[in-house]
Amino acid sequence: MRTPRVLALVVFSGLACVHTWPLASNPRHLSRTDNGDALLNMWALSWVAHQLPRDPVHLFDANIFYPERRTLGYSEAMVVQGAMAIPIVAAGGSPVLAFNLILLAGFALTGWAFALLLHRWTGSWAAGYTAGSLAAFNPYVFVRLPHLQTFHVEFVALLLFALDRVVVTRRLRDGALLGVGFALQGLTSVYLLVFTSWMLVFAAAARAGEWLRRGARRTMASFALAAGVAGILLAPYLLAYYQVHRQTGFERTIAQAQNGAATWQTYLSTASRLHYPLWSYRFFTSGTPPAFPGVTALLLIGLIVASRGGRRDGRVRMCLAAAVGCGVMSVVPRTAIFPYLYPLIPGIRVIRVVASVDQIVLLMTAVLAGFGAAELRQRLHARRIWPVVAVALVLVVNGEALHAPVRLRAFGEIPRVYDVLAAARGAVVIELPFHPPDVFFANASSMLNSTRHWHPLLNGYSGFEPRSYVATFDAVQGFPSEAALTALHARGVTHVVVHADGFRGAFGVERFESIRQNPALVFLAEEGDIQIYRLR
Repeated sequence: MRTPRVLALVVFSGLACVHTWPLASNPRHLSRTDNGDALLNMWALSWVAHQLPRDPVHLFDANIFYPERRTLGYSEAMVVQGAMAIPIVAAGGSPVLAFNLILLAGFALTGWAFALLLHRWTGSWAAGYTAGSLAAFNPYVFVRLPHLQTFHVEFVALLLFALDRVVVTRRLRDGALLGVGFALQGLTSVYLLVFTSWMLVFAAAARAGEWLRRGARRTMASFALAAGVAGILLAPYLLAYYQVHRQTGFERTIAQAQNGAATWQTYLSTASRLHYPLWSYRFFTSGTPPAFPGVTALLLIGLIVASRGGRRDGRVRMCLAAAVGCGVMSVVPRTAIFPYLYPLIPGIRVIRVVASVDQIVLLMTAVLAGFGAAELRQRLHARRIWPVVAVALVLVVNGEALHAPVRLRAFGEIPRVYDVLAAARGAVVIELPFHPPDVFFANASSMLNSTRHWHPLLNGYSGFEPRSYVATFDAVQGFPSEAALTALHARGVTHVVVHADGFRGAFGVERFESIRQNPALVFLAEEGDIQIYRLR
């Protein structure tokens, strides 16, 4: 079995390159650096890869929004992805290269994991390749390329496998495996931690008749062990986010959940090169991610649901229940009863775009379509045409999903002038212009630059904006006035990075030229439009 499994990984790695082309042609320099969220995630990935092996206790005390603490928790920490990036960063790879390689790995590992799951469950590689393709290359992910937390859902396949084993065997070791899988998936994304919790509730409920009938006590003990293992592994991670909540009061509101909910149009929406120009553009909206699984997937799902064997299969039932349940969760914020349900839904307070649970719906439909492919194999296996049909299935589902070539931007490298800061001890840095709070995403490029020195930085961008950022913005508007310099001293700033083009555009040439004439600022280095000063 080793060779087919290795071959499957190779195939899905190749498909990842095809679906994201031309990314694989130059992963060192092609990227989405035109997008603030992509830059944020490049920085976060690099921070985790840098900090985790050095000082894991202070992993969440990232270098942005100085002097705030636990600033990694203002957005997705992506601990698993960061751990994967450690060898890339240690070998001198740039944040852009690390981001791109971990992105491609997410596609490949997701496809591979679901392929192995369906092969294990059905004995059919055609079912595996079909499910893996639908799980990895679906319409949701192709509009979320800047968001690395979206792409590592390979552990969902492990969760489904472990849950099935708990129900069937009731062994404690399968409960432990379920807990490990849940923890690993949760460490990729807080959103996915919440969504997989919902998924497991619906899936386990769909098979309650089985595990209650076969020995409820042992099954419940396995579930309890899973919860305990997951709790131990996730405790530092969840504690950090809880401390961020206590420190800032940060949580999502009912209005945000309602605005980020899905609609029926969501499930007819796709950005694929095939369906979008033909008909789906009528349903595509920028507010919610698309979730149309494809015509072939729907036909295969219809085949397995209509079959007698499919209706009796507990695995089919649990994936169907999870798909329907998560689909309902994606639209329930738009109902009149949602304000009453809001306090009762676990994890809803950390979710802004509830429609993102559509990704779980698409993963479940991928599994169901895989079962449909296995059903088709049973009906056609004795005929010579089956190998042709099997290959055609995989080609068609990938063709329906194809979004390539994707829009990317050429990126050179982080300017070497920042090495001046890397050599400075105890530096605290601010980059100017310091962008207004309503466009603080423009600070993301400064965060990427900081990966060359990792000193504390007053600039920042994330899913949350601390009050200190607004106060600093107000305080530095007169720079290089005496009041602004005093405010920087009070905040512990030792070095100022000035982007000449942006500073001139914001404040004029005369104010920019006065910087070098100010005796409180010592010029250190320059590259392009970047100038670095030490604050006396």
